[in-house]
Amino acid sequence: MKRKILLITGLLLITIFVVTACQPAVVEEMAEEAAPVEEVNEEEVIEATQSYDCSDLKLAAIVHWQGPYTQQLIDGAIAAGEECGGEVQGAGPVAFDTTAQYAAFQDLVDSGADAIVTVGYPAEFWIKPIDEATNRGVAVSTFDVASTSSLQYIFAGPKESDLGRALADTIIEEIGADATGKIVTGLCLPGLDVISNRYVGFASVFAEKAPGVEVSQPYDVTFDNAENYAKWQEIITSKEPGAIAYVGFCENDMNNMAKIKEDNEGEYIIASVGINPESLAAVESGLGLVVVGQKPFMQGYVTMRAMIEGIVYNKPIPRGWVNVGPEIVTSENAATILAREESLSEGLDQTYQYYLPEIDEIFTDLESHVESYGDYLTQ
Repeated sequence: MKRKILLITGLLLITIFVVTACQPAVVEEMAEEAAPVEEVNEEEVIEATQSYDCSDLKLAAIVHWQGPYTQQLIDGAIAAGEECGGEVQGAGPVAFDTTAQYAAFQDLVDSGADAIVTVGYPAEFWIKPIDEATNRGVAVSTFDVASTSSLQYIFAGPKESDLGRALADTIIEEIGADATGKIVTGLCLPGLDVISNRYVGFASVFAEKAPGVEVSQPYDVTFDNAENYAKWQEIITSKEPGAIAYVGFCENDMNNMAKIKEDNEGEYIIASVGINPESLAAVESGLGLVVVGQKPFMQGYVTMRAMIEGIVYNKPIPRGWVNVGPEIVTSENAATILAREESLSEGLDQTYQYYLPEIDEIFTDLESHVESYGDYLTQ
């Protein structure tokens, strides 16, 4: 069996602001505008170990753009399918493009998909497509961003504010609860709740546990990598020199802050949300104190397996939030996590085995791990 990853090519980057403006009423017009889909085959790495067989199911995982993080969302779903003999198709535009994402989703619904997991961003936009698919008998769940007002089944992921809390707790452990000084923060997408809630969680922990530390209002450090570097360089060297720490909440922040810190031989703390090879290397070397990850592999695995088991056993699929928790990486475990991430270029098995204890804990009693969406939305 081969695992198939569908890469949508030739797309133009649509800004976050345009996407946010999309409304459900225009959903019907989108499929005609999408770019073609290209299919790529890679070797299977997860053995079919489950007692049930899902080889006759049509399964898919759809992301909103292609990158290392979103590829792990797909990889987790693929692993859940492979261990019961199934094949999961992965789809996603090269650049952020809700039009293309929706078109891939609708194509799979129309072609008879049994289960699809997708990124529900923007949440309001995805209500109608998810509801229509579910009413047609397709099981739909979400990862990374939930569309909680839709008829989606499972959303798996950490609570966004918990990512910020994990950063704050680690920094306080380093500087002490009686510390003073200023921590300067930056958000890549200040208008997006799933990002700004990370800051809210971070600031709340300092207000409670280390009130002598001032946490700045977040600067807009943008999503684009080059602009992100320039923003952080200006903040660290000109606007806010002398801070005891600089903290970001997105994928590119640690990578760029580490370069700046190395260049200016800074003695301040840097920390961020976002696990990737560069951020892990920065923490392993001591430039960064901590990065916090979202366990994308677990998000993909949990959502897909929950749907597969419901379909195979003809039982109701739970509806609600499965909290996979944040992943905290410091110098103590950075080398281990970096090796796990690098192993993905050779297949999924090492990552699957790494998370297997957490997988077993969840699926020993899945129902007990499903919380309400109300719990998730209470940040």
